This record gives sequence, structure tokens and C-alpha cells, in this order.
Amino acid sequence: MIDYFALLGIERRPAINEESLKNAYFSRSESLGSVQAQAEELSSVNTAFRTIENPATRIQHLLQVEFGDARGGQIGSELGELFGSVVVTLQSADQEFGSLSGESSALLRALAFQRMDGVRERLQQTENNLLALECNLLSEVDRLDRIWTESPARCRESLAQIALRLTFVQKWLSEVRERKIRLEELA
Repeated sequence: MIDYFALLGIERRPAINEESLKNAYFSRSESLGSVQAQAEELSSVNTAFRTIENPATRIQHLLQVEFGDARGGQIGSELGELFGSVVVTLQSADQEFGSLSGESSALLRALAFQRMDGVRERLQQTENNLLALECNLLSEVDRLDRIWTESPARCRESLAQIALRLTFVQKWLSEVRERKIRLEELA
């Protein structure tokens, strides 16, 4: 397994300063030698950057490198309830998209667009809830980062839980944002 932290020349930590990461990436990219070596190494450097840039994949990689395993945690009831809300909102949006695309009458399309205001509001509220949860999870990563230097093992289980939750939140945010884009394209 490639240690992406070492490849980029940055310290293994749960939280990484974005500017430092970018600087390490550009520095490493510029330092590559021959064209053939550059193509192979640049691919690894790009993968390292994408992995470390995303908090969920960074934590999973960190746990894998440090402990040989990144598994752990459950989504929990709070996230389970939020998932139910996200699913209902996404299904509602998809239903409205379907009814709108099937309408040929200008009057019925106009009425369908009015219903879309409610969908837009639900999508925005869902996105806000997900962003708030993501912010809380990232704050917890910052807190654990301060403990990490003293005792990585103490942080292991909590970081695995956060990585799992962040993965779900990021996926749901992506789905909500995709629906919002479709909504804007229809308007």
C-alpha cells in the first residue's frame, strides 16, 4: 500500500490544512523528473492528492496506513433518520421531475412548476441539514486531530465512525445537489 501522506511529504494526521496540501501537491508534481517517470508518478501523486483532500477518504487512508484497517462504526439512529428524510425528499423530487417531463400541456406544465417550489424548498432544507452535519463531523475531526499526536490509538474508533458518516453525508449531498441542478435546468 502506498502511503499517500509520505508521497506528498506531509504529516499523517486526521486534519490537513488545505493550503499546505495544495503546496505539497504542486511541489511534488513539479519535482518529477523524466517524462516516463513523470507519467507514472504523476498518476500516483494525483491519486494521493484526491485521497487526502477528501476528509472521509483521508481518514480511511490514515487508519489503513497506521493500523492496517479502516473499518469500523455504524451509521447510528440519527443518521438513519436523516437518511429516511433524504430518501423521501429525493423520491419526491424525482416524482415531480417525472410528472413535469410527461406534461405536454402548457397550463399543466405551469402548475407542475409551481409544485416545484415546494420541492426546491425541501431540497434546500435537506442540503442545509446535511451541511450542518458535515460541519459537525469536520469539527470533531479537528478535535481528534489535537489528540492524535499524543495517542493515535485513542482516536481510531471515533475516526472510523466519522469517516463512515462523512462518506454517507457526502454521497447524500451529491444526490441532493444533482436534483437541484436538474431543477434549475428545468426552470
